[in-house]
Amino acid sequence: MAAIQKKDYSMEEFETRYQEITKLYDYAEELVATVESPLVNDAQKQLDIVEPLISEIGDATDILTREFLYIAEGKKYKTQSKASKAHIEGALRKIFAALNDYSAHVRDVSKKAHGSIMNIADPIVKKIQEQVEQVVIIFLEFIHISLQSIMGKMELEALKVRDSRVALMMHQHALAQQQQG
Repeated sequence: MAAIQKKDYSMEEFETRYQEITKLYDYAEELVATVESPLVNDAQKQLDIVEPLISEIGDATDILTREFLYIAEGKKYKTQSKASKAHIEGALRKIFAALNDYSAHVRDVSKKAHGSIMNIADPIVKKIQEQVEQVVIIFLEFIHISLQSIMGKMELEALKVRDSRVALMMHQHALAQQQQG
């Protein structure tokens, strides 16, 4: 796993990136609080829609935080990281799949209601999507992960447009692999 940059990160920089990853837990909790709000007519129905997403976020974030700690420990002691590219990619893929499943479920519910209704959880799910993209960028800083295997082509292209660092990091990874091969 070749690092993109030869930068030495401070403990504060590692802590900041770690906190960015753990924000996913906060958003999952916010999702639960939103659907359990007294303003929601049928909290159980709403919970049924978001529960799979909440579960996947929790499980994946557990993996991502553990793997990030391996990366940080390896960088701190200048040793080979014990982080698993496959575990990181799998965790990110699970979150993206859960986000897509959530969107599909909301569309289905909306069709059955004969209209375009917005789910109460949609604004928080959007924040989760944006945060997951930030987490992807954090991991790209340290290891080569295959974004094509994590997210769909449209999602990847949109991410490249929103954050030009992604295209640059992908290019740097490709160059590093060519030099190794």
